Amino acid sequence: MVPVQSSPEALAAAEAIDHSPGDPRLTRFATPRFAIPLLIALGLALFIVNLGGYPFYTRGEPREAVTVLAMIHGQGWILPLRAGVEIPSKPPLMHWCAALISVAAGVVDEWTVRLPSAIFAIGGLLLAYFYVRLLFDELSALLAGLILAACFQYLQAGTGARVDMTLTFFMELAFFEIIAIAQGLTTRWILLYAAFALAVLAKGPVGVVLPALAALVWIAWERQWSVLKNFRMVRGALIVIAIDGGWYLAAAAERGAAFVHKQILAENLYRVIHSGSFHEGHAHPFYYLELALMAGFLPWTLITPAIVFGLRENRLLRNPRMRYLAIWCIVVILVYSLARSKRGVYLLSIYPALAAIAGIAVATAARQPHIIRWLRPVAVGFGVVFIGAAGGALTGYTMLTRSSGRINHLLISAGWTNPGLLPALIDQSERHGAWVIAMSAGAALMGMALVWWRLREDMIVLATAGAMACLVMLGNLAIVPAIAQATTLRDFASTARQIVADHPAAYLGGLNYDVAFYSERDFPVQVAGGKTPPPQYLFVWREIYTHFPPKARQNYTIALASQPTELDGAGVMILLKRNDPAR
Repeated sequence: MVPVQSSPEALAAAEAIDHSPGDPRLTRFATPRFAIPLLIALGLALFIVNLGGYPFYTRGEPREAVTVLAMIHGQGWILPLRAGVEIPSKPPLMHWCAALISVAAGVVDEWTVRLPSAIFAIGGLLLAYFYVRLLFDELSALLAGLILAACFQYLQAGTGARVDMTLTFFMELAFFEIIAIAQGLTTRWILLYAAFALAVLAKGPVGVVLPALAALVWIAWERQWSVLKNFRMVRGALIVIAIDGGWYLAAAAERGAAFVHKQILAENLYRVIHSGSFHEGHAHPFYYLELALMAGFLPWTLITPAIVFGLRENRLLRNPRMRYLAIWCIVVILVYSLARSKRGVYLLSIYPALAAIAGIAVATAARQPHIIRWLRPVAVGFGVVFIGAAGGALTGYTMLTRSSGRINHLLISAGWTNPGLLPALIDQSERHGAWVIAMSAGAALMGMALVWWRLREDMIVLATAGAMACLVMLGNLAIVPAIAQATTLRDFASTARQIVADHPAAYLGGLNYDVAFYSERDFPVQVAGGKTPPPQYLFVWREIYTHFPPKARQNYTIALASQPTELDGAGVMILLKRNDPAR
């Protein structure tokens, strides 16, 4: 890493940034000697603690896990079918990482499948620190890492067995490398194109399209066409084509037209351009992503007006690197806003840029007291929320251990009638009681510091990130595992596997990823009304079974029913056994 002070180009381009010392207490910790261990420790607390301590309970995680399971079970590493039925909808980089971890661990489980996201999330914090330090200064870099770590959307993606965090890490690397190369701070063009190639292998062409488009817009805005020669685009394109083209050709050869339709057309082209032959999921109006970004950037969304004010007062956007960060955000959100299919997680690659902008603005304000006039009231609000959350957690823990009936009444009043939720909450509270108390106390102390101490702007960020870490650990140790325990299909799938044994079985209507993962069996999908005679056993949702004609229901006996998979008591899966199995 090139030191910030050693680059004349860095000093010239950063002339609009105030690098005078800030609060000595935090400036000292912003040096790599302290900042890197601090960010790693924070990342371990947020993303690793209890990562494998609860089962899959959402649709998305086991959907990726069954692909990893197929790789481990010898069904190929190029493009194995999900549970022997479906072509995966995304390229396999995340699955390769999880499979390698699983091979090393000797088992495929929740921990090994979630670990790639956690590792790349921690890596993303370090990338933010390294590059903001290179482009600006150490205090801004530390604050950027802290802010990124505590974003709601980033927190969610960093603990889920999904491909999005893998994509985000390599896109973040590519975005930052572009401006570093353009500003003459590095000549690592091979690293840039490797990042492009790996981003494409994580989720598709978007991994190269968005960073390249942002680079083009910035170069055009700055009229710095001469920097194009620094990128060695012909050689770089050959690297990307060799890596990604090789996999796409191999996958197309293995799965043929079905692969082309699903991964190239359906998952990319048709999500941007409507096709009558494809139903886009997650269709939302144009402004949806702006609202999703506001929710995903919480709690820092609440200080955005103060950040904008600080940018204007300090004229920080005179710096071309700050303009690049702004263009990075604008390009990503505009491209996805124009697409028909929209999800908040699509904006995950924006958060490193937003965190960098916020970190720079707050660091500048810390060096110029009172330049951001509205941050103090927001900090007090943060403190009140953290104190209230900590108090609520302690109250809930006390009620669960001493008067669970009151908690049950509250759950029912909220519409959470799942019968397994209260026992799961009690179980997790007893198992992690000491941690619940400790993390609640930590969040309360941070909250009190925000309310009663007149912290400087940079220390507000540190206290807020600390309180968020305490609350996130509390949730990951007690609340999320309880919800997962109450709604998972793990026990149902394991028992169903014993019942079915070697008899023919199928899913009615569609593949269930939870059953596929936890049973470790590949079952076909039976289409209602199809010509294929039904097998001896059928997996079907109870809501579908209740709509069977009476005569059809008489042909089956319910061999097993799952617990509800929703907090409101809905979503029960059943295993049907034919009374007159076909022979």
